[in-house]
Amino acid sequence: MLDINKVAVASVRQILEPAFPDRPIKPSTFPIGEDGAGAYVMYQNGDVTDAVIDTHQSQANRIEPTFDHTGLIPDHIVKVGEESKPLTALGHRVADAAIRFSDGAAEVSEALAAFAKGNALPMAKLAPTTLLFGTWDSRISSGATGVKVTRLFNAEIRAHNVVPVPTAGQYIASVPRPAELKNKELSEEGMLDCPFSSSLGGVIVKGEIVRTASLNMRGVRKLSVNVQEYILGLGLFALTYPLNLDLRADCNLVVTKSEATVVNEDGTRESIKLTFEDAKAFAEKVAKAFGVGKAKVFTYDEGKALAKLSGKAAAKAEKMEEKKKKATA
Repeated sequence: MLDINKVAVASVRQILEPAFPDRPIKPSTFPIGEDGAGAYVMYQNGDVTDAVIDTHQSQANRIEPTFDHTGLIPDHIVKVGEESKPLTALGHRVADAAIRFSDGAAEVSEALAAFAKGNALPMAKLAPTTLLFGTWDSRISSGATGVKVTRLFNAEIRAHNVVPVPTAGQYIASVPRPAELKNKELSEEGMLDCPFSSSLGGVIVKGEIVRTASLNMRGVRKLSVNVQEYILGLGLFALTYPLNLDLRADCNLVVTKSEATVVNEDGTRESIKLTFEDAKAFAEKVAKAFGVGKAKVFTYDEGKALAKLSGKAAAKAEKMEEKKKKATA
């Protein structure tokens, strides 16, 4: 569908607008600063202010579950106590604690170790979206491999030339105030009149809202040859998937224009026709030829996690005791 050896990057650029054009939209909120107060990520871009509407991590978390029940990947289930969830719902993918302390931990470690040696086949069979969206098995002190799988797919939404909008309001209790109670006690029960104000009323966008998604074809080429077409198929599926853009409360967006392009290895750029229907058909074809791995159930073992945590706590206490002895010697 795309020439793996010719193309460096394939990308889709979409122009978005609010479903309700006259209203502010609310970007992602992050705890920023020493007090951990919520804030938008905004920055100066020339003479205007731009804002991050949805990060690449958030976009990956929205797209990865779209592979469930498509037949393109194994539909693994992770059981944590009474709860069961798909592997695609785990924040750190195969490096998540729910997997590291499960009965599948050894198999995952073997797949990561093979990947580090240049063999991506075990990971492609076990958890192919990990190759696409990346992971870092960084908890070395808990027995992790330290292997980092660089993401091949990246997407984000930014808005150009935004004006922050403050917000304010007033809550009025619906019952009489008991005079003998303090404000804190009343507030805990929703019985205290309470005005509020915030800088997080969203942003008015004067410029464009742009979603960019890209697939690193050079990264696909770095994978072992026996998995390249399969991961390419998954990447094109992710690149063209018609994503639900009802991102959060007061941030409902629609696509008004979409353009697919490639950057070739010789530096030339060209527009291409790339539809989701074609990408899906290609992904299904290469997945069938590759042979999708078998679906499994991984069971989280809380005992393993507690044993590791207890061991680390005991080692830390022992180290502190040694320091005390040296200090008093």
